[in-house]
Amino acid sequence: MIPDLFLLAVRNVLRRRLRSWLTVIGILIGTAAVVALISVGQGLERSVMVQVRRVAGYNTLLISPRGGLGGRFQVDIEAVRQLPGVMQIMPVRTEMAYVEGPVRRGIMPLVGYTAAMETFLVDLDVGRVAGRDLEARKEAVLGSRTARAFGAEPGSTVMIEDSSFEVVGVLAAAEGHTGLAGMAGIPISDGIFILYEDLRELFPGPNLVQYVMIRLVPGSDVVMVREDVRRTLVETGTTGAQMTSFADITEGISSILAGVQAFLAGIAGISLLVGGVGVMNTMYTAVLERTREVGVAKAVGAKRRHIMWMFLFESGLMGVVGGGLGLLAGFGLAWGAVGLAGRAFDFQGVFAPVFTVELVLGALLFSFVVGAASGVLPALRASRLPPADALRHE
Repeated sequence: MIPDLFLLAVRNVLRRRLRSWLTVIGILIGTAAVVALISVGQGLERSVMVQVRRVAGYNTLLISPRGGLGGRFQVDIEAVRQLPGVMQIMPVRTEMAYVEGPVRRGIMPLVGYTAAMETFLVDLDVGRVAGRDLEARKEAVLGSRTARAFGAEPGSTVMIEDSSFEVVGVLAAAEGHTGLAGMAGIPISDGIFILYEDLRELFPGPNLVQYVMIRLVPGSDVVMVREDVRRTLVETGTTGAQMTSFADITEGISSILAGVQAFLAGIAGISLLVGGVGVMNTMYTAVLERTREVGVAKAVGAKRRHIMWMFLFESGLMGVVGGGLGLLAGFGLAWGAVGLAGRAFDFQGVFAPVFTVELVLGALLFSFVVGAASGVLPALRASRLPPADALRHE
């Protein structure tokens, strides 16, 4: 009986093709919007997690100012370096310096380079387009945009705060990668690297840093080392600083992105509910049009549940068809939105939409439930029609 009712529902939907397609489009638009927003949000979250993991890693601690990365604080680098479990420590200090190059002069960000920074730059996939690494005092490595703007290349000389520096290399961030982590929010392509000792000589006074990254020995107890670092900071008089781990960073990012995704999906879900109202309207119209048909079915022995199942199959079928087409439309919409945004804001390849099995099955199931639920009241009304009154209906 159930297969027969399902086939009858399919025939009834196909018989009213225009009305059925208009109803399906309502479900399609809502499903496409939800799928596109969720997939783009998940892709962005995955990209952020990958970038943070590449820069930091699970065995990395970050010491930063309490007011955010825009502030500065003083820290005893050597005291922290001597702690057991600490493999590398990278203080990040930047200053805005007056720079004169072969073809241009101006104020540019200056970054103090340490040996530990090389490891982090490798993790960021930053290579050299020309020259070599820093090896001695009074040498500088320029970001690609800085070198291009100042007309400098390996062998050139630049004046930084009235001190002469030889350009020994030019860095280039990987395509589609801004390289923000190692330079206190300054894109690698826009910076000038000099040795940390040179930076302190150019800008004497308290050794104030933007933040410090600590990479731990593999297999070490992160909680224990974190507590040792915290105690050392207190003992050496470091104030105004806070310490976070990779887990703290990813948890915070995930919660923020999840909240944004839920908000956007909720807004898109409204259109899906509007599509459900369209299904309900279509099914009520179908009940009115087929009142006499319901009377005939009951007269030949059809039960209430049979009538109800027939109309529920119809509404659920329109819901799942709209959901399936909306799923495909959502895929295309997500890829199109990411592609257009990438070209508009120059970040092609940074992230891609993520389509999981859960998202696909969830979209289909939810659209079916919305369609079926929208047909419940019309189906109940049809099942309760008295056979005699239904047969007399014109």
